[in-house]
Amino acid sequence: MAIEIRTPHNERLSLEIPAEVADLSTPFNGSVCAEDGELYSIDQNIVRLLKQSRSFDTLAQFSNHIPLTAEIYEDLWRRRSIGLLSGEDFSLEQEQRLLNQWMAPKGGELLLDVGCSTAFYARSLQDYEPGASTVAIDSSLPMLEKARSKALNEEIDLYLLHADARQLPFYGEYFDGIAMGGTLNELSTPHQVLSEIRRVLKPGGRFFIMYLLESAHWVGKVAQQSSRLGGLQFWSEREAKQLFTGCGFTLKEYETKGIVAFALLS
Repeated sequence: MAIEIRTPHNERLSLEIPAEVADLSTPFNGSVCAEDGELYSIDQNIVRLLKQSRSFDTLAQFSNHIPLTAEIYEDLWRRRSIGLLSGEDFSLEQEQRLLNQWMAPKGGELLLDVGCSTAFYARSLQDYEPGASTVAIDSSLPMLEKARSKALNEEIDLYLLHADARQLPFYGEYFDGIAMGGTLNELSTPHQVLSEIRRVLKPGGRFFIMYLLESAHWVGKVAQQSSRLGGLQFWSEREAKQLFTGCGFTLKEYETKGIVAFALLS
């Protein structure tokens, strides 16, 4: 299915992204045109909605735009991160099962992975339910290029959008389900991004999020204090839940592995 988005330069105008863009087995290069003639390029199936080079609020955000980070992110860091951070035996495959169980995607649904990095969540959801259509967005081109490579190798079709989560290029109440893994702690404006997610989520839709809590132990507190210098934020369980409810969400499911928290919101 084609998807309709609103243009970043004028939210009153729309762009139609053809279904062929999501077929990653066939390289798609070209452009899409808004009603006023503004063009947005598509390079190797990646729809480039960000035309200006972005300034970075934090060191954590900047590191995601380094090609080497994209190369090692999922296989060397993401695969081991929850076990290392939580001190518990919790694999990437277990996280994937939790995501699919709580989100329970259905055929015909439209899903979104926000701040997708290498699109692990997007690939997992689309592989679980091939009848859905999944969009993955990130502001880092190296991450999207790696996401395309991984999805292509796994024969999974995705829409890949180079876009800013602070101003999601979608109309209101558009998605049946949204996922975000590990991005919340890197945001300098979490309220803004969560409010945007709330805006584009359909009533009764599901929002799966993984994030890091503030450590209760002094060793963890010292480590997190140094991480804050790089721009990372951490919250207590109560603060995180207040953040979600303040942005209009209701907590449906909740689970923690040490300082790693998973929540299903609606």
